[in-house]
Amino acid sequence: MTNRFDYINDYSKIVEVSFYHEFFESNKLEAVELIPDAETNALIQNYNLILRKKGNSFFLFRNNNSNIGNLVFAGPVELKFILKFNNILFLNFTDIPFQYHQKFVLNTSNEEKNRLHPQTYADESIMEPYSENGVVGEISLKINQNNEFFGFEDTEPKVEPSKFYARFNSRTVKFRFNFYYSEKEKDFSNFFVYDENTSNKFNDFSSRTLENGMRVQSFVLPDEIKINEKYNYKLFLKKEDEFSKSYNKYLPHPTPNNLKFDIDNNTFFLESFIKIN
Repeated sequence: MTNRFDYINDYSKIVEVSFYHEFFESNKLEAVELIPDAETNALIQNYNLILRKKGNSFFLFRNNNSNIGNLVFAGPVELKFILKFNNILFLNFTDIPFQYHQKFVLNTSNEEKNRLHPQTYADESIMEPYSENGVVGEISLKINQNNEFFGFEDTEPKVEPSKFYARFNSRTVKFRFNFYYSEKEKDFSNFFVYDENTSNKFNDFSSRTLENGMRVQSFVLPDEIKINEKYNYKLFLKKEDEFSKSYNKYLPHPTPNNLKFDIDNNTFFLESFIKIN
């Protein structure tokens, strides 16, 4: 006769942490890692917890078959993590000071029990110097204030998981289009930018010399814009010329990797470089 053992894994969600960013069309910040510090990592093992990620959220599960209901586990628990941003352009498209060696300090509070920062978005007010390179988040979560997850003695309470979130805003910029010829610079006076959505025409170009010595004709879209994955602008470069009325060049939207801060104008520009045939 063969002995048979059936093992049933019975886990329940106790913590959920989600991250959002206005840059993304989905509003979800998914390219992140949540790394427990040494003490929290030990606690996760001792309490027989499981940390999992799905999309823009991280979940902490407890094993309901373990003995964490024992009074030994009673009392408030603090979980500490480092939030690592895996998108190399995070600093470019996020509304924080444009510098490395800084961290967000994110934690729970009595005023905003779910939000991990005092304002609507994680901003400069919660930034602190960071000894290592890059930008990270330092997260502190306080749970089990009433023994709802651990140390509940005989009767297991029926409670919802603790849910927390952090939300990041997009950097405000202006589009700057830089036009150049493949050969010697030619007359640019007949060109204009046409906005198909508004039927507006713009011909206020300025001649600039770039750091590499290239001469360009630059046009700055007047609107201040939040950096985003997608834009509604439909811009074209056209020409007022009876011999070239068919000239119609679509202007692609600038991307976050071409961000430049102009000290004189105190403005962030998203640059786009377009060759004129």
